[in-house]
Amino acid sequence: MQPHQLQYFVAIAETGSFTAGAQRAQVVQSAASTAVKQLERELGCALFTRGRRIALTPEGEALLPRARDVLAALDAARAAVAATRGQVAGTVSLGMMNHLAGFELASLLAAFGRAHPAVVVHARQTATGSRGSLDAVRSGDLDLALVSTAGGTVSGLRLRYLDSEPIRFVCHRTHPLAGRGAVRLAQIADEAFIDSPVGWGNRAVVDGAFAAAGLRRTIQTEATDFELGQALVRERLGVMFVPASAVSPDPQLAALDVEPALTWTVRLAHSASRPLSAAAAALAAELERGGRGDAGPERDGH
Repeated sequence: MQPHQLQYFVAIAETGSFTAGAQRAQVVQSAASTAVKQLERELGCALFTRGRRIALTPEGEALLPRARDVLAALDAARAAVAATRGQVAGTVSLGMMNHLAGFELASLLAAFGRAHPAVVVHARQTATGSRGSLDAVRSGDLDLALVSTAGGTVSGLRLRYLDSEPIRFVCHRTHPLAGRGAVRLAQIADEAFIDSPVGWGNRAVVDGAFAAAGLRRTIQTEATDFELGQALVRERLGVMFVPASAVSPDPQLAALDVEPALTWTVRLAHSASRPLSAAAAALAAELERGGRGDAGPERDGH
């Protein structure tokens, strides 16, 4: 049983796809598939059911947590040796979001790589928004995740404040409210909304605000991309809420303040029960330095 076999097995199990698992492991699909078949021959059982969709067999389910433990132990061993030379080493899995306001993730990761060349960062976006990333951190699939949450506390996790900005209401310039400086939720509750899917942090903030005001609204279209959503607004197919930094400069659109104000916040999440490795702690510190400063108790909620 080789470490790379376990690495590919875990990647495939967590992504639910041989193709996606190979991409995460940064190998061609044939290499990942061959390694898993070799592992299955050594163990004398199938680890996945194969068909239109793959799934773990009972044997695969039993192996998955043990495989994670083995890979974590190997990382810890490498880190211990590196520490004797004054280096930080290891692998960190980081969940990302589609939009990060003024948070310059690419430049931060590049700076971190230069400072810590022995650390490998596996960064990925989830298909289920911040809620999916929070679940992945809770289960151990991710070490750290950049998330947007409606509040500063989440059970089982620690949240560190990184950035925030207002959410604005975007409509077509011919909309009856377009000339106003600001809108209240009661004025727009009957509109047809374009919004992110359930699970996205910005959606949670807006849903919570409408619920707190005792208002209902209709989500006509769901889109994970703010640019696409605003293109639909331009065609008068609905209205939407957009974080300020993602508002399009399109002259066909009007962006209004919301009263009371809605705030979209980026936080860094990690487990409250599992200690961070030296590599993950170093990356967390780098990401915090890239934030906009202290936000009081939100900076270290759990």
